[in-house]
Amino acid sequence: MTRPAVRIALILLLIAGVGAAGWQLYVIEQRQLEGVRTQGGLDASLDQVLHAIDDSRTAQQAYLAPGQGLDFWEAKFAEATAGLTQGLATLRTQADGQPAAVEALDAADRALRVYEGIDRRIRGFVVNGTTLMAADAVYEDGLKTSGVIRASVEQAHAALVGPARTGSDQRRLQYIIAGAAAGGAVLVALLLLPTGRQPEPEVELHASESSLHLNERSARVDSPVLVSPASDAMRAPIDVPVVAPPAPPVSIDARRTPVATLPDEALDAAAKVCTDLARVKDADELRDALGRAARLLDASGVIVWVTEGGGKSLKPLLTYGYPEEALRRIPTLPRDQDNATAAAWRDAVTQVVDATDTAPGAIAVPLLVPQGCVGVLAAEIRHGRESATATRALAQIVAAQLAVLIPTETA
Repeated sequence: MTRPAVRIALILLLIAGVGAAGWQLYVIEQRQLEGVRTQGGLDASLDQVLHAIDDSRTAQQAYLAPGQGLDFWEAKFAEATAGLTQGLATLRTQADGQPAAVEALDAADRALRVYEGIDRRIRGFVVNGTTLMAADAVYEDGLKTSGVIRASVEQAHAALVGPARTGSDQRRLQYIIAGAAAGGAVLVALLLLPTGRQPEPEVELHASESSLHLNERSARVDSPVLVSPASDAMRAPIDVPVVAPPAPPVSIDARRTPVATLPDEALDAAAKVCTDLARVKDADELRDALGRAARLLDASGVIVWVTEGGGKSLKPLLTYGYPEEALRRIPTLPRDQDNATAAAWRDAVTQVVDATDTAPGAIAVPLLVPQGCVGVLAAEIRHGRESATATRALAQIVAAQLAVLIPTETA
């Protein structure tokens, strides 16, 4: 992703996603804390009720012990039932919207009223001296009723704690949200990484059937001729084939030509390109070879022009580096066109156009065969290297190899 607008949009999307994830994590954490507090209150109310039941049972059993004051333990029982009533009321305040809890608390209230009635009966037995009947009420009716109260309160507590005790689910949701946010951040970071070198433009073939000879074979390409404006230096050759001079000079002021030594790696690359051009069997191999030749020349665009109409004009046969909409506007070039490409074709001499502040430099190399000049290799050169001796030499090497692939048109 190299477009600034796309990068900014991704960053804003990342910030929004991380912010939303952070807010959700905060909300879930607050919900967890509220659940912990609610559960703590429920546990305290349950403990209060269970302790009150135990205290009431202790008071009832003390009624039967000789020498114990009935009034004292009656007060203890009343205190225990008051705590029990308060605990049930606290649990009921938190049972809103929980039918199971409300039903269990209603059962506990009914059992509590029965339990208080049993206690009054026990005390009546003790006062009347019927200790055996009092003991039977304490250990039979009182024990059973207090057990009902205990079971109902525990059932209500379980129903209320269920929604509050969602810690593990909430924690799992937090992990999922945090993982999704981290994954999104990694994805955006990968999308924002530099993609490195941009893909090279595809080489276009603009030849009618059987017009391009590859190793004594015909590469059948049914693409239409594309027409497009290139720079003045690239706008093409034209001419009736003429016999090539023995050693075509270069039309450039030698005093302005930078002297450069061709590096070994450039020679090696040029040799590989020429070898591959000599061995191409189909259009795909030719595209690859021309693309590598353009990179070797540091060319932003390349057009291979060939003669047509009995040598009266030139048409584009191969192109590299130009958008399709531009290629549609490339016209055929008449012989007398006033540009470097036409001049290179007319004179069979390499032409060089120096770069300016507004336009790149260019080089046009004639494609020479024994019958004369059959086309031109025209290239727009970047970084002011069009006048370098090494650039011209490499272009002429590639042009010489391309020339053998061009069909010779007889006038």
